[in-house]
Amino acid sequence: MSGPVLEGREATFRDILADTVAMDAYLCLPPPRRVFHGDAPEGERRIAGMMPHYGLFFGPMSYLVRRRGGAWEVEVRIAVEPPAGAGAGWLELPDCELSAALGGAIACRGTPYARAGSTDACPGSGVFTARATPAAIRALLGRWSGEAEGYWNRDARAFGLPVRYDFDFVLVDEARGRGLRVDLAVPLSPTCGRTPYFSAMRTGWSLPVLAHEVGHVLGLLDEYEMLSGIVRCYPKTPFPGAEISRMGLSMKEETRLLPIHHYLVLRRFFCREPESIDPYAGAIR
Repeated sequence: MSGPVLEGREATFRDILADTVAMDAYLCLPPPRRVFHGDAPEGERRIAGMMPHYGLFFGPMSYLVRRRGGAWEVEVRIAVEPPAGAGAGWLELPDCELSAALGGAIACRGTPYARAGSTDACPGSGVFTARATPAAIRALLGRWSGEAEGYWNRDARAFGLPVRYDFDFVLVDEARGRGLRVDLAVPLSPTCGRTPYFSAMRTGWSLPVLAHEVGHVLGLLDEYEMLSGIVRCYPKTPFPGAEISRMGLSMKEETRLLPIHHYLVLRRFFCREPESIDPYAGAIR
C-alpha cells in the first residue's frame, strides 16, 4: 500500500496489518483500492471498541468517520480534566512554543523535546514550564487541536490519500456544557511520562508523541518491542523496519503515518457492527 517507502520492510508491515486486524472486533478486510479510491457510500459512522495492547491490557478506540464528496473525514475529540489546584502548580511543556500565546510567561531553556535526537519521549533536554493557569491550559489545548492533526494530514497528502483528520482537545466541563460527543475523557497530567494514553494526556508530550497517542484512540497498536522505552536501560526498539513509522518511533518529527495506518482507520467503515466490543469475542465459535 505504500510503494517504494516499504521496500525491504514488507514483511514487518504485513505482520502489523495481520496482527491488528486479527485483534479487531471489526471483522472485514476490504481491498485498499476500494477504501481509498472506490465508490464508497456517503454517510458517517461512529467507530468504537477496545484494542488489546501487548496482551496485557485493553485500550479504548473511538472516532467518527465520514464519507462526503468522494473524500474521507475522521474526527477525534478528547476531553481532559485539569490538574487539581490549577493556577498554583506548574505545567511541564516540551518546548517554548506557547511563549507568545502566554505573553512570555514561560520558563524556557534547552533543546525542544521533539528535536532532542533521543528515542526517549521525555528526554529532559531542556526546561520548559508555565504556571498551570486556565489561560495556559486553554492555550495548550488550542495548540494540540490545531497542530497534532497536522502530522496525519501531512502524511495523507504525501501519499495522495483522500482523507482529512480533525483532532479536538477540550475541557471536560466545556464538552459537557456544550453537549459535545467525546471519544476519550482523561485527566490532564502536568508532566511528561510514558503512561497509557487512556490514563492521562500529559502536558510534556511533544506534538509528534501526541500524534502517536491519538493513533491509539484511532485503534492503532504500537510497533515496537513490548515495554521498550519505559526505562533508560531498555531504549525504544521498533520492529525491524518500523523506525520510519509514527507508531514505531513516536517522538521523531520525521516518522510518518503510512497508508497502512490510514487504511486500518478507514476500513472499519465497511465492516458490519461488531456483536461485541471484545475483539476476541468471535475467536472461538
